[in-house]
Order: sequence, then C-alpha cells, then structure tokens
Amino acid sequence: MSVHETQLRQLLLISKLRIRPRSFEEIESILELESEITGYNLVVSQRTFQRDIQQIASLYNIEIKNDRSRNVYEIVYDGSDAYKNRMMESFEMFNALNLSSSMEQHIIPEKRKPSGTENLHGLLHAIKNKVEIRFTHEKYWEGFEEPTLRIVQPLAIKEARYRWYLIAKDHKDDLIKTFGLDRITNLEITRTPFTPPEGYNPEVAFQYCFGVVGDASKPERVVLSFTVEQGKYIESLPLHSSQKELINNDKEYRIELYVHPSHDFVMELLSLGNQVKVLEPESLRSQVVRKLQEALARYK
Repeated sequence: MSVHETQLRQLLLISKLRIRPRSFEEIESILELESEITGYNLVVSQRTFQRDIQQIASLYNIEIKNDRSRNVYEIVYDGSDAYKNRMMESFEMFNALNLSSSMEQHIIPEKRKPSGTENLHGLLHAIKNKVEIRFTHEKYWEGFEEPTLRIVQPLAIKEARYRWYLIAKDHKDDLIKTFGLDRITNLEITRTPFTPPEGYNPEVAFQYCFGVVGDASKPERVVLSFTVEQGKYIESLPLHSSQKELINNDKEYRIELYVHPSHDFVMELLSLGNQVKVLEPESLRSQVVRKLQEALARYK
C-alpha cells in the first residue's frame, strides 16, 4: 500500500469521524465505497486500522478511541490547528482534482493571476534560517509608483482573503510591513543572518486584524446587523475569529466582534451592500455611510 493511499485513508477517517462516531463495520463500508470512487485500495484490516489511529494521533494531534459500550470509534481529542487543517483540506482538493482529469468540463476553477506561491518554499527557508532576502516589489497604491528593490528580514507568512502575504521588517525604515506574494519578483535569498525583533509575535500582532495591516493596540467592539438571508452565510463562514452571535431570529442576525476597523474591513462591509448595517461604533458607522454616499454620487 502506497504512502499516498495511507494519507488519503487517514484523512478520510478524520473527516468521517468528525461528523459522528462510527463502528468499524461502518468504517469498512466507507473505505470500500471510497476505493470504488477513487480507484485506490483503501480497505484495511483491523490491525492496520489501529496503526492508522496511532499515526493520526502523532501526525495530526487527533486522538481516536474505541467506545466499547457503544461499539464505535470516536474522536475524543482534536488538537489539530489551522495549519494542519489547511494541509488536510489542500490534500483532499488536490486528490479530487487529480482523479478528475477526464472531467475538466465539470470543474470550473476561478480564473485569476498566479498568487505568488511559487516563492513560498524560498520564503519559508529564509524565515526558518533567519536570513535576509531581496526582491522587487510592486505597489498597487500610492500613485502606482515604479517597482522598488526591497531588503527585508522575513518573519512570517500570512493568508488573508485568498491571498498570501510576507510579514517582514523592512531595511528602509525598520518597520514591520506586509508584502503581497503576487507582487514579489526576483526573489534572492541572501546569507546575511538577522535576529528577529525581541518579543514580536505575528499571531498576536494580527489577532484582532481584518486583512494584512498588523496592529497591536486594543481592538474595538463592532456590532453588525445582517438580513436573515445574509446572516446564514455569516454564521457558516464567520468574518473573524472573535465573532459572537447576539441575535438570531426571523428579523435579523446580529453579531459582535473585536477588530481594528481597517480599510480592508470597511471594504468587506461595503461589498455586502444592503445586507448589513453597522450599529457600533459610531465612527465606523459614519465611515461606511460616507463611503456609500460617495458611491451613490458617482451614479448621479
């Protein structure tokens, strides 16, 4: 049995057991059906299944136990983080697309320019080894100035709104900035070592941020009211990790969240049009109203 089949089977086990506990007989049936669909041999013996459970605990920090009183296997501890979950999601998507090579007309991916992920390996190498990098960077704002050469100390990689960004300390002014990977070209990894800023934690810096502008200051409490229809989407795909439901009835879906109301956040609210209303804070409410009035004025 190949490594690929083992990975696929283990991810399938995690996915199915996250839905609900299952007996070994159910698991066998699932693996048999999936084998027919994928063309892989995913059916295993009880002994191999037990080995899978041990490897899942080691690789994904997910503990699966056998509840003998109910004769089912269930996840009793799920310590997988967002990084591992994203890896699992990407593997499943790649596998599905790889198996569907004869169904191109039934799969419609979004047409967009490359997102710069070809530089990910090099950037992660530089981050891990704490060496400076050079690259050409193109800005989309500030008058569409000419691309500039940047020398930076790479600290982390962040995803926001389906784009990837480099978080780095810029030699130009010693400020920590974000650079879109799709705007980075001519990447050069130097041998110049650096010491990361003392006490800097990217996850903490972006904890209350929406988008890619880091801010370690105290966040604001934001209260939003959505239409019932839009509320279903916001409930299933939260705007932010701090999102908390306040009202959910046949008139509105209301939430609170703690964020820094950045430009990206305002643009997200504007994209929802008449499906959302800002209730608090007043400063954000006024800003959104002003932007909507400016948009309306363009049609007069």
